[in-house]
Amino acid sequence: MKSDAKTVTITTFQSEVLPEVRTIEQELARVIAWADENPQVWGVVTKNKSKAFGRNSCEYIGWAQGSSAPGAILERVRRFCATARPDIYHDFLASGGPRIFRWKGSFTMRHFNDKGFTGGFFQQHDGRYDRNCISLDYTPATLPQVLRNFMEWAGGRAGDAWKLEKEFIPKKVVDAAWELRPDWEA
Repeated sequence: MKSDAKTVTITTFQSEVLPEVRTIEQELARVIAWADENPQVWGVVTKNKSKAFGRNSCEYIGWAQGSSAPGAILERVRRFCATARPDIYHDFLASGGPRIFRWKGSFTMRHFNDKGFTGGFFQQHDGRYDRNCISLDYTPATLPQVLRNFMEWAGGRAGDAWKLEKEFIPKKVVDAAWELRPDWEA
């Protein structure tokens, strides 16, 4: 028998904000660095303030939803980064699909610390059935614009009704949304 001894160096990348989150993968190291530079990211993925990207969001694969395990937190940060900043981490499913999926990540990044920030389950209703749906974040001030962007994505028509958390959105909010143009920079 022949034996061979080798010394192997493994570089570990660790968050300075959440030290339990670490990786040996360079791609994920960029994600951790981005989150450390933008501390609200850790708040987005570890709390439930954001319906679109919070701890229990359906945006994430099952094992990462709700878990406080460091690997689950890193998976949520990775997915959030792929939608908010695809230039840092590109995932076709998150950043290559329809514009609304890319927009909702950057919207959450920009507005997470705004007064009244929350999220909800938006639905299109054609008079008979619920149609398109998505979880989006909003503030009271941004609700008409968020609704307008949802309407654009859903292919909304004037006769459709719109729901938020299974309740019909008031007509004055819907009317205000129709008066706006879709704004994917909002």
